[in-house]
Amino acid sequence: MIRIRLALTLGLFALVLSLPIEALPVCADRDAKASSDEKALSYFRKQGEVFHPARVLKRHNTSRHKEVASYVQFGDKKYSIFTVVDIDCRARFIKRTRQGD
Repeated sequence: MIRIRLALTLGLFALVLSLPIEALPVCADRDAKASSDEKALSYFRKQGEVFHPARVLKRHNTSRHKEVASYVQFGDKKYSIFTVVDIDCRARFIKRTRQGD
């Protein structure tokens, strides 16, 4: 009985280790972009507008996080807001730049 349980446990462990990294959970690009846009607009009290679709710039294979750029216009000024989106689709601010300066 103990040998069967040990064999099943080792078999399950080997199966988990053999899964490719792509099979592990990750935030979809579409959701990452939406999360980044929402975070970017929150800095302008939702009064800005997205003037260009967000872009996923990098995918970190080890942490499965994504770097995303959102493009927001507030008045006549345009900003690029860069965020890191984790596997739960939560965006974290990195930096912002103003375009056209």
